[in-house]
Amino acid sequence: MSGDEIEEVDEAEGRRSIGEILREQVVAAGRALIFPAVALAIALLVGVVVILITGNSVIEAYAALLRGGFGSRQALGRTISNATPLIFTGLAVAIPFRGGLFNIGGEGQLFIGAIAGVWIGLTMPGPGPLVAFVAIIVAGLAGWIWGAIPGLLKIWGAHEVITTIMLNFIGINLTFWLAKNPLSGEGAVPGTGFVPEGVRLTRLGGGLGAAHYGFVLGIVAAIVAYILIWRTTKGYELRTVGQAPGAARYAGMSVAANSFLAIALGGMFAGLGGGLESLGTFGKVSVPFISNLGFNGIGVALLGRNHPAGVVLGAIFFGGLAAGAQQMQFSTGVPLDLADVLLAIVLLFVTATKLVEYLLGRRARTFAAGTRLEKGLAG
Repeated sequence: MSGDEIEEVDEAEGRRSIGEILREQVVAAGRALIFPAVALAIALLVGVVVILITGNSVIEAYAALLRGGFGSRQALGRTISNATPLIFTGLAVAIPFRGGLFNIGGEGQLFIGAIAGVWIGLTMPGPGPLVAFVAIIVAGLAGWIWGAIPGLLKIWGAHEVITTIMLNFIGINLTFWLAKNPLSGEGAVPGTGFVPEGVRLTRLGGGLGAAHYGFVLGIVAAIVAYILIWRTTKGYELRTVGQAPGAARYAGMSVAANSFLAIALGGMFAGLGGGLESLGTFGKVSVPFISNLGFNGIGVALLGRNHPAGVVLGAIFFGGLAAGAQQMQFSTGVPLDLADVLLAIVLLFVTATKLVEYLLGRRARTFAAGTRLEKGLAG
């Protein structure tokens, strides 16, 4: 075989390998989407029953739900605003999952990041953009520290589920104490003072209401998380520790160091979400502050199969459902709580993979093999 022929064969193999890679990516994406799609379909069917019980029109209710989340620029702005912190709290759960850990502490980490960002915004002199930049960095660093605590305790044998749950209470109440005492400000609602307008995050504009550039930072954070977990040696080590700690240890990887890194990174993302929420959406930390963002991040991560791209889509879905539920109640009288019912059912069936596999049938079960929750957690 001549040199030219060898080069042609190599080029053909290269083209074929790229095609195979693309095909594998498409198939993998299709497999990963099966469980969320089925869960969503079942949730909508249950929602039909609930809407009929309330005596309302299913078509009108779901039309209002869709219109409230995505039907106008203002609706899209509400969805984006709702989704922004959920991207970060979703990543706060998804990354530790990849390392084989369950971070339940996103709520406390978010609160700590929120109060740290406001503290910088209120006390640091200088140009507004510089102060905002430093405040966001400090918010992420505060979240990292709050995530590092259960990371260290994990090394010493404590289970991260217990420690992160306990640190939620500490983080939330510490935030409230700081907001009402050394950082307290004037106003009808207890809490900190408002950070200067120049420190607030710039809004996206274009008729999107209160949506700000924190959403863009969330997209960037998801891209960074993907590159870190899937395109770096450290990310490979982290995933290996999550999937097979014994094999990782045999290969010379530090299970303790990677476990610490995974949960500290999760805390950093949650802290960033808190800082962006306090500096962008509210401009302060009030008492009470917005709650359940950290816990909803667990649902976002599960719905997104613990993949950064899935986390973004899951956050948008959660944000759109919350925004649309308000319009649905206003237009049709369907209770606002229906949105929580739909979310709960979606998550129930996303996690009840055996039941979904049974409902899908044998061929679909084979297609979806390898995407069950235990694979999603650390696969």
